[in-house]
Amino acid sequence: MLKLSRHGNLVIRSGRNPTVWSSKSTGNYSVLVAQLLYTGNFVVWNKNKMIWQSFDYPGDTFLPGMKIGKDLVTGLQRCLTSWKSPDDPSMGEYRNIHDDDTNGYPQNLWWHGEILRGRLGPWNGHAFSGFPISKEDPIYSSDFVMNEKEIYITYELKKSTVFQRVVLTWDGKTLILQWIERIKDWMVYANVEVDTCDRFSLCGPYGICSINKHPPCSCMDGFEPRNQEEWEASDWGSGCIRKKPLHCGNGSGDRDEDGFWKIERVKVPDTRRSWYNMCMTLGECEMACKRNCSCTGYTSLNIRNGGSGCLLCVTVLEIKPHQLTEVYSLYI
Repeated sequence: MLKLSRHGNLVIRSGRNPTVWSSKSTGNYSVLVAQLLYTGNFVVWNKNKMIWQSFDYPGDTFLPGMKIGKDLVTGLQRCLTSWKSPDDPSMGEYRNIHDDDTNGYPQNLWWHGEILRGRLGPWNGHAFSGFPISKEDPIYSSDFVMNEKEIYITYELKKSTVFQRVVLTWDGKTLILQWIERIKDWMVYANVEVDTCDRFSLCGPYGICSINKHPPCSCMDGFEPRNQEEWEASDWGSGCIRKKPLHCGNGSGDRDEDGFWKIERVKVPDTRRSWYNMCMTLGECEMACKRNCSCTGYTSLNIRNGGSGCLLCVTVLEIKPHQLTEVYSLYI
């Protein structure tokens, strides 16, 4: 935390630890420069070494060049947190986190307190699979980085004359704002939460949420509502169940008779309990799914250049007809 103390000193503190640096210091940090960069990053330098930067603590605003995710070396988690109210900048109830759960593939999750309210979907090599981008945006480009040192998402502006920022509002909206010089004000360029189907698990397990239907929920082919009365009352949370069991689960361990139903243009299911491999082909991915009785479907990790990598799915599918990803779901 960077703060101005009551004695007029600029102070850097780390959690409950003692002061990391103070402008009154006469120790190793006595020769320092505090600099506000053109990017909006406020940086403190000790000679040529950066010892603190505001980009590591995003607050409610995500600027070009920032990282939302986790530094696996230091353990630093960078996430968006909302204000408590429109005029109270203390921590509010909403958080946007790029989940780094080691039990699954990373994805962007939206939380309201301890309630998971939505997700953007994982990176598919072209965009986030839950965001309707059918072609490259002329204003900004997004990227996802995952290696042994860090996992994060970031974005950059393509034009020096354009100013954009992403804000998590006090009431939980994630908005892309763009500066309009003519009126000297920020205007909403896009709302990251696109439609009803962005609500987490609206249609329950094995339910399909389609933005082109009303009501939006239905069951996948080969499935039926778990509780018909609840579905007729527009309560879809109980989801769907298979009409017939898969052969893999009948005790024989034989899945040769099981096949796959191709579902096109969908947001990839919740990946917190998924398995993935960066190098496998789609054919190898199919075989891996058939060998695992808990696997309910598979897809490519990266849809560029014909597709590569493997993601094994075990959770609900959400149809988003304007998306690019294809998921192959098991059926009999």
